[in-house]
Amino acid sequence: MVTLVSGRPVDPEEARQLMLRNGCRPNTAFTKAKDPWPSTCERCGADIDPTYDSIASKVRRFGDAPRGCRDCADRALAEKFRLDEAELAKTIALANIKPLEPYMNNNSRMESICLNEDCPREGRPIKVLIKAVRRGAMACKYCARRAIHPEEAVAIMRQKGRVEPATAYVRVDDPWPGTCLRCQQRVQPRLHDVIQGQGACLHCAPNTPLTKQQAWERAVAYRFRPGNPEAFKNTNTPWAGTCLNCHGPVNPSLGNLYRGQGACNSRTCKVTGFKDSEPGLVYLLRRASDPAMAKVGICEDAARNTRLQVHARNGGEVVYTRSFRVGLHARLVEGAVKRLWFDERGWKNGAARGERWSDGYTETVLLDDTERGEPWTLVTSLALWTDVLGEAQRLGFDLDEQRLEAPAH
Repeated sequence: MVTLVSGRPVDPEEARQLMLRNGCRPNTAFTKAKDPWPSTCERCGADIDPTYDSIASKVRRFGDAPRGCRDCADRALAEKFRLDEAELAKTIALANIKPLEPYMNNNSRMESICLNEDCPREGRPIKVLIKAVRRGAMACKYCARRAIHPEEAVAIMRQKGRVEPATAYVRVDDPWPGTCLRCQQRVQPRLHDVIQGQGACLHCAPNTPLTKQQAWERAVAYRFRPGNPEAFKNTNTPWAGTCLNCHGPVNPSLGNLYRGQGACNSRTCKVTGFKDSEPGLVYLLRRASDPAMAKVGICEDAARNTRLQVHARNGGEVVYTRSFRVGLHARLVEGAVKRLWFDERGWKNGAARGERWSDGYTETVLLDDTERGEPWTLVTSLALWTDVLGEAQRLGFDLDEQRLEAPAH
């Protein structure tokens, strides 16, 4: 019997023969071209239900072939384009990977190690699609910033966002429920915002308006008791009170406490501190926020020091450090660099730009500033660090450091 389908006559037996020639054995009688037709894949024996129309369309375009089910067809196509040993070696070298398992075909992901410097996976396995590499894509999706590994996402949220996630990581732009490690409030920041330097918690951000009661509770959480609860103005205004540890007078702002500064600078309470007679560290910090800027600073060179970790949590990246066995040397180098930038070259620092909110604003430099003119319009972190090393050498501290290290050999 001839069946009319879409105005065209289709003989059921001819339809059955076409399916058989293309690796599909029908199990029922033919009905309509666009109806699923229960069949068995001749290649793998799986139960399938292709439509006659889909198989006939491929035949019209490419001719008869033992296609079978979609999985078998995909495997056959991948095998057709499988690389020989020479092409595979060339592609692996281009991808800069170390395979951990044998190559199957272009459509199968191959477990490998990314050899790119500073890969976020740090030598842990990734899955590489050879077909994508040959099309020009980067082999490691983590290096290409197309993906973030769940372990890395959790570490970023904890270290940079100061949030303990409550659920598994899903996507970079999805709200991620968790608990703020500062105020213990429930929050839902997006990982993308945290990576870009935005605060993760609306409850304890330095610019969040607070009631006097909220300000009081936050002050107590930071271990100081305000002298006058009614004297609170905003998070950036100093608020006189008493340290709850040593009971000495203090005058911090809640904004500075949020950024990691301690409420009390007394010898009893201050665990860390810069001392001229102890080892010191000069560092260059880079902030990628708009506009990009860099900062020179000093801190003690000791395991208990948390200054650099505080900068990292607040969105900064420590790009260079230089240790000095005498802290005074680090302090003098920092001063010499500031004089070079802001006095001799006449660059504007954060204070001159009105950035009163910025931590260490007297030491920050815009990386791109048209007002500076040539050749200083655009400066890099490396160029600024070269200034630091140059001042250390000019002051003669490199030789002093060598003398101090000599007895240890």
